[in-house]
Amino acid sequence: MNRITRRHSLGALTSAFGVLAMPQLARAAERPPATIRIAGPGNAAGKPYGNNVLGVLRVKGLLEEEFKTEGVTIDWQFPRGTGPAINEAFANGQLDFSNYGGLPNVVGRGAGLRTRALASNGLAPVYIVARKGAKFASVADLKGARISVSRGTIYEWSLNRILTPAGLAERDVQIFDLQAADQISAIASGDIDAILAGNNLLELVDRDIATLVYSTKGTRAPGTNFGSFVVYEDFARRYPETTQRVVNSYIRAAYFASQEANRQELYDIWALTGVPRAAFARDYDGDDLADRHSPLADGFYRASVQSGIDFSISKKLIRASFDPTQWIDQSFLDRAIDTLGYRQVWRAYDAAGKPQS
Repeated sequence: MNRITRRHSLGALTSAFGVLAMPQLARAAERPPATIRIAGPGNAAGKPYGNNVLGVLRVKGLLEEEFKTEGVTIDWQFPRGTGPAINEAFANGQLDFSNYGGLPNVVGRGAGLRTRALASNGLAPVYIVARKGAKFASVADLKGARISVSRGTIYEWSLNRILTPAGLAERDVQIFDLQAADQISAIASGDIDAILAGNNLLELVDRDIATLVYSTKGTRAPGTNFGSFVVYEDFARRYPETTQRVVNSYIRAAYFASQEANRQELYDIWALTGVPRAAFARDYDGDDLADRHSPLADGFYRASVQSGIDFSISKKLIRASFDPTQWIDQSFLDRAIDTLGYRQVWRAYDAAGKPQS
């Protein structure tokens, strides 16, 4: 369903990337730093590109355009170690912003990283595939199976959330902590029975290496991948106007990624990661782009963050809980949406995943 009003759509879609035609916001006196460092999860192909909104932000050069007159360099980082490696980079003072999975950014904050969540990075389905010949017809059939999931990533949380409704616990399966490239080799050789991860697994189905057992696609079922666009707190304190400009650019990218007219171009952008274009086409087929790429810190997002905190406490990934309302700073997001005129673009959902009126 297209929720973009005529007022928003006219003019914005008259060029390949209409949001660039919008007047830039008035410049304040603040001098931005010489370099802005931003990261996203690495990928199995090891290519310096991301998917979802971050991929659009990177390929369309929105940050570079925003700061070009001031000579600011945008330092893009896509570590192979994904979320845990991003946390390490924050801890070592090597990052200013990142867009990554909900478990590692919750764990990072709970472990003492002084970050703020600025926006949601949207939702993405989780997939479970099994090796060819394995007799798994449902999640319940996975009891005793050798399952690979990357520990410390959002997928560790997803596994727990998906097993529970099927009457299983983590002790009922054998978990192998492997990164994406190693997972593919392990399932092809038969060393593991199944993998839980994202749309990169659809390539294994297309190559007849694996079969699809379960997916949260088209739903907000437990385990659906979520995450946050975060800033290092010290950066936001020192450079509030620069932080706002970065968030404005991120929201422009989210708008572009939410337009049905851009669907085919989006697949081309995301395929730069090395994941086949066909995997993105299948992953997004039939899905509402605005729902997938909503930056809203709505009830469902906040409930997911709380679930991530509770899971991290139960697994002793963090020692003490924290109040998500003190971590999520919605002020930059609200200003960006209002300034850009995007208030009617995205639909909010409540904690149960139901649309809010």
